[in-house]
Amino acid sequence: MKRYLLILLAVVFINPAVSQDDLERYLPQDQLHWLTGNDGERYLALKKEYLQAFERGQMVLLPDWYYHPLQSFYIRPVYENAPDFGWTTWALTPPDNDIRTDNLQTPATTTHFPEAADEEVFTAPVNALQQRMTLLLNETLDRPGFSVWVVEGITADIALRLLESEPSIMPDAIVLVNAYVPQFQYNRTLAERISQSQLPVLDIRSAEANRWVSEHWALRKKLANKYQHPAYRQRQLVNSGNTGQRELISTIKGWLEFHGF
Repeated sequence: MKRYLLILLAVVFINPAVSQDDLERYLPQDQLHWLTGNDGERYLALKKEYLQAFERGQMVLLPDWYYHPLQSFYIRPVYENAPDFGWTTWALTPPDNDIRTDNLQTPATTTHFPEAADEEVFTAPVNALQQRMTLLLNETLDRPGFSVWVVEGITADIALRLLESEPSIMPDAIVLVNAYVPQFQYNRTLAERISQSQLPVLDIRSAEANRWVSEHWALRKKLANKYQHPAYRQRQLVNSGNTGQRELISTIKGWLEFHGF
């Protein structure tokens, strides 16, 4: 029976002025794979085939919102190196969204701290991600082995919301790197969402993580203990730069092998 593995990562960014069609001119043609929706909208997926004697599965990588995966400091090395361990990697650009601090809370007043705004701001990016992931899963369902999603930053929260609404696409496990939401209450809600996930979770924090990641980092582990999550693991990367990239790859590889993926 096919199983699926979701790795949620958080990383660096791309110039938002660069379009998918622009990228097509600069990337290797054998790695370009276009997904076309019923409405004719096209989404660029990058693909690298596995380089071992057998295929472990499909690893889907999603960087932080509004950026292309190959300009993500941590997503790119995973995309390039995971095929050496038997994974076929797929990298997608996540949908645009308006998830900013000022859109996620009410203004502060002299008597009240800001409060979380309506969750409607998450609806559009969740629906947009669902469309892209549905198209990609149609491409990968007949492939052997597990399926891995690597998701970064704000995109991690969007992906987890999608999995809650569409459990039929539930993968085998989740790895988060620098996952966050840039608003206090919603960032805490993300910690609750992670700790109550039904999937094995590898929660990675880089040495350069922003304050939103750090703010509820310890809380995630406490909540995982509270809810008795059987397979939640946190990893703090000690190194930064190229050494940090290698540490990330080693951490993910070891965790996957530990769980039999």
